[in-house]
Amino acid sequence: MPGLPRWLRARMGVRAASALSAAVVVAASLIVAGAALVFLVGQSLRHTVESSAEERAQLILERVAGNFRGAVNENAREALGALTADSDLAQVLVEYDESVVVEAATDAVDRNVPISDLAPAAGENILVEAQIPLVGGGSVDAVLVAVGGSSVGRPVDVLYAMPLTGVQAATDTLLFYLSFGIPILIVVAGITTYLFAGRALRPVEAIRTQVAAMTEKDLAQRVPVPAARDEVGRLAETMNGMIARLEDAQGVQRRFVADASHELRSPLATIATGLELLQRSSGDPATVTALRGETARLGKLVEALLLLARADERGLQPRREEVDLDEVAEAERGRPAEGGIPAEVRTEPVRVIGDRGQLARVVRNLVDNGRRHASSRVLVTVGRQGDVAVVEVSDDGPGVPPADRTRVFERFVRLDDARARSDGGSGLGLAIVAEVVAAHGGSVEVTDAPAGGALFRVRLPALEQPAADPQPEPVAAEAPAPQVTPVPVRDADARRDPATMPWGIPPVGSADAAPQPAPRPHPGRAPVPSPRDERRPAAVPVRPDQPGSTIR
Repeated sequence: MPGLPRWLRARMGVRAASALSAAVVVAASLIVAGAALVFLVGQSLRHTVESSAEERAQLILERVAGNFRGAVNENAREALGALTADSDLAQVLVEYDESVVVEAATDAVDRNVPISDLAPAAGENILVEAQIPLVGGGSVDAVLVAVGGSSVGRPVDVLYAMPLTGVQAATDTLLFYLSFGIPILIVVAGITTYLFAGRALRPVEAIRTQVAAMTEKDLAQRVPVPAARDEVGRLAETMNGMIARLEDAQGVQRRFVADASHELRSPLATIATGLELLQRSSGDPATVTALRGETARLGKLVEALLLLARADERGLQPRREEVDLDEVAEAERGRPAEGGIPAEVRTEPVRVIGDRGQLARVVRNLVDNGRRHASSRVLVTVGRQGDVAVVEVSDDGPGVPPADRTRVFERFVRLDDARARSDGGSGLGLAIVAEVVAAHGGSVEVTDAPAGGALFRVRLPALEQPAADPQPEPVAAEAPAPQVTPVPVRDADARRDPATMPWGIPPVGSADAAPQPAPRPHPGRAPVPSPRDERRPAAVPVRPDQPGSTIR
């Protein structure tokens, strides 16, 4: 809308600006058209009044000149009586030798004083607008016609006035209706334009809504293309073309990350195997230990990239089984602390549905992150709040600034005080936490810890807490009830992620493996060995030709 000021256009929007512009245009058009209408109607009515007054004056003059009574004064009275009514404004003036006398007049005007001093010559017609005095007092606007003629040899002037009250009443009525009709028409035009503009912009709103709802995982979708091949249709086709190019570029990026990660796994497996053989031979133990550490670091990075690449490609699809979160957290109590700060663990029994390996990786990543920044303490708590399981990992480090509490879960993001390579972080740990928690239908946030550091809080849907079994009365010599092994919950019709080993590359040799704490029984149910724990080996050797991948 080029006619509107920039500040007004910036605050109104297309629909409102279109409606306002239409209202302004309609208002200007109606005002001009209304003024022209009033003027033309007034002129037309005035012309009709003038024509009627001239015609009536000419008829009176012709009847006076017809000499029906033989005397000029009698002729004048006879003509007015025959052709006028009492409410008409008419006089017949007869010119004598030295004076002009009003010989006849209607009841509405004075019979002694002429209503005008016009003195037309014989055959002349004078038309003017004048104020005509009335007998009862006052005056009236009228069209006055003065015509000259003769009767019985005497000059005769006929003065006939027709009031303009009808013209004024008609124009006033027209102005009254226009003063109400024009605003109504302006409002109707504005509302109609607003509605039709909204209908015309509905495809644009559909495009905007679709694009706003799309994420990097929804680039296969396309915006709706309207049937009309107009500007909006071309905009939709252009948007679809742009989304297709973004999808292609994202596909190339994802394939690169996935292919590079897979290609790196085989050399890593070879390096790990070679280091194992070298350690068992006469190699330098310090060099082998350093190389194994770097290999483990690189292996964790590759596995993290694989997990994120799979999450980008089709989203994480974790296994569905019952997992004791308190047991997952208790495993951190006995894990060796790389930074020298052991983790304090406080738990209460709580159970969720999910992938045990991926959930263990969430807890481990949060604990490792806390150890890298903590001064002297890392605390892990597991509890239940209603139907939500809550895992909190806090430290007494510098904390996370409020401005970075959302950005810290992005990939390859490390804050300024954690960019040193010695910290051991790759910037993917918290990103993996966010992806895994979201895949399990939960949420993760970071706030200030009571000790002054950072507190990471994970919320997951919890299973109903089992009720405690009542103590049975002692029964003599009764056979023990058979124990039933719980069957993990599975979604057989969905593609699931492979089994996750949350501890990174398995240590070489069973001597380096950290002892795992025994599962703690839940109140109200007998301790049952986990089916997955029974079939998990203590250490998994990695072979160069091993197919597939595992998430660590």
